[in-house]
Amino acid sequence: MNRAHRQSDWRSPWSRLMMGVVAAALAVAVGAALVATGSAIPAAAATPRDTLVIGMSTGILITLDPAAVYEVEGAVIVDQLYDKLVELAMVDGHIEVVPEAAETWQLADDGVTWTFFIREGMRFPSGRPITAHDVEYSIRRAVRLNRGPAWLLNQIGFTPDNVTDTVRALDERRLQLRVSQPFAPNLVLSILTFPLTSIVDREVVEAHLTAGDLATDYLKDHSAGSGPYRLVRWEPNQIVELEANPTYWRGAPPIRRIIIRDMPEPSAQRLAIERGDIDVAWSLTPLMRKELTAQGRTDLRVVRVPGHGIEYLAMNVKYEPLSHPKVREAIRWAIDYDAILDDILLGEAIPLQTFIPTGYFGHNPARPYTRDVERARQLLAEAGYPNGFAVELVTNTGSATRADVAQIIQSNLADIGIRVQITLMQAGPMYEKYREQGLQMIVAGWGVDYPDPDALAKPFADGSVRQLAWRNAWYDEEATRLTAEAMVERNSQRRQALYQQLTELVLHEGPFAILYQPVNAWVVRSNVQGFEEAAALGTMHFDMTRVRKAG
Repeated sequence: MNRAHRQSDWRSPWSRLMMGVVAAALAVAVGAALVATGSAIPAAAATPRDTLVIGMSTGILITLDPAAVYEVEGAVIVDQLYDKLVELAMVDGHIEVVPEAAETWQLADDGVTWTFFIREGMRFPSGRPITAHDVEYSIRRAVRLNRGPAWLLNQIGFTPDNVTDTVRALDERRLQLRVSQPFAPNLVLSILTFPLTSIVDREVVEAHLTAGDLATDYLKDHSAGSGPYRLVRWEPNQIVELEANPTYWRGAPPIRRIIIRDMPEPSAQRLAIERGDIDVAWSLTPLMRKELTAQGRTDLRVVRVPGHGIEYLAMNVKYEPLSHPKVREAIRWAIDYDAILDDILLGEAIPLQTFIPTGYFGHNPARPYTRDVERARQLLAEAGYPNGFAVELVTNTGSATRADVAQIIQSNLADIGIRVQITLMQAGPMYEKYREQGLQMIVAGWGVDYPDPDALAKPFADGSVRQLAWRNAWYDEEATRLTAEAMVERNSQRRQALYQQLTELVLHEGPFAILYQPVNAWVVRSNVQGFEEAAALGTMHFDMTRVRKAG
């Protein structure tokens, strides 16, 4: 007999475990800085009431094809353009997977056969109703396209060779998915919330096919979804413009246009938000937010929520000195984590040294590393590098903090003889090179793909997956085995124990120095309402339909 799951009665174990994160989010939101009166720079001109103008660094954007997008900013934009079978939502203070295009779903007793029942009344902007055939087409396309995020579906058994048999529309309203084996609770549904599974209008896509590209060239800068917004234009490194979808099934959103202006420099964002030229400054530095708060202005406020991500230093073991475990351990002991948290982040971060963030199931609170120069020197000498070595450390422009973090690490490592050359690159080319195992060391971040510890274990611990461990050429047989075992373990206590073992292994043997868990923060104009609700899930699901403007 099948087991039906409905929004009203479904509560995931991880959602309960996420309560700590949610509570922290609320605490931070309450602490959002409402900055009292003061010397405001007069606004040049208020933005229109039905338009939200965002200042953001968009250099990281490579594509807006939902089957290919993998960058946080790109995923936030794609989130506004498409619906999926299921979505994440904050329900009564808990994060849950909730229905979207799928009104209900069933998991058969075999543990591998899922049936989703498609909601009636949903239409694409073309007027075509959304059917199970569109969902079938969209998921098959994502698997066959096999771009970066495709591993999310590969890991539960969908491959280009079997997707015709494993993803099938039974009729107009029923879609069947057959995963490769019974997985840990909630893993499958969590993965289906990622933009990769966005539902595209198959007739629009078919009309723009070119040889072998599955219309990815067209969808790079066009949209074909049923979400609350449509993509009007994307001019790289200049502007992204969205307009409200009048046929959106929940009703057209209150903000009719969203304009994202490319502003790589936080200083430009600050000037624009102070003048009223933009409504949201996406990435000011912590110091800028502190200064704006200290000015005491009523026209600006700061919104903060715990981030669903990690900032880290990665070390490519293809590079000979970094291939030595004692060298990597020496670097971890040399870093001044408190200086990064206090001097750069100004407290806007959560201390973290293991790869599962605070509040998630499987989190390991261990933080063994503090700055210990003598211990680091000894480890470096034991590894055969008493005089250190030279290494290149890359990080991206457009980040409010990474260049400063890189400088602290450069200074820290100089104290043990490691000569660090910092190279700043635009995010797009940097990540392209990183994905080819082409960097020696990098300061970067990782946004959680889906709210399950497997979403962290795969990239950080499993070198057979072409993600972070692989990008740093690190493969550990035991780490890969533990990742696979935890993925299918249905007993929560045994699963917790597996993640404890795995995080300890990566903490001391892996190619990373985990630096901190970010706190996401935005400066918004005070007439922008609902931004806290829109950002409640961080960048994992950004709901712009919650935003409106007063006055």
